[in-house]
Amino acid sequence: MKKVPLSTFLILILCVLISGFSTVAQTVCVSNVDNKIKIGKFTGNRNFAFGVKNIFQEILQDKNLDIVESPESADYTISAEILYFDVNRTKRNVSVFHSDVEETLVVIRGVIKNKEGKKIKEYVAEESSTEVSTSTIITGEASDTINQQALSSSIKKTCQTLINKLTEKL
Repeated sequence: MKKVPLSTFLILILCVLISGFSTVAQTVCVSNVDNKIKIGKFTGNRNFAFGVKNIFQEILQDKNLDIVESPESADYTISAEILYFDVNRTKRNVSVFHSDVEETLVVIRGVIKNKEGKKIKEYVAEESSTEVSTSTIITGEASDTINQQALSSSIKKTCQTLINKLTEKL
């Protein structure tokens, strides 16, 4: 019978211990994000839904979850519906003082299902981003364009809240 050197034996034991403690990352598929907005500029906008799906995937990766494209190969599947998007504008003018407040509001409903297709949790996230601008001179009317920074901020906050609530017990 051949003797195994002590160093080889210790390396073998170390490898077994390390492999026993390693964890397999859970896989998640963001199956679909549907734009269910009924009124406004983003009604039926597929690019808006695609952008939200990308944000979901970034957030899930930050949570150390592996993203897969196929729902069949995922441990969990997330689907979402963008329900509401609006910009509320409030203006105040007193003499030469002028103040504009724009609040961008986003509402998204998400559902997470396990590998068997059983719904684990559903949550509706609602977040907003506020931009305040003031001046001491009279300015012209504001345009109807949407502030991209406020839009991006409110979408990211809503997606972060939704993903945190859906994945809090995974």
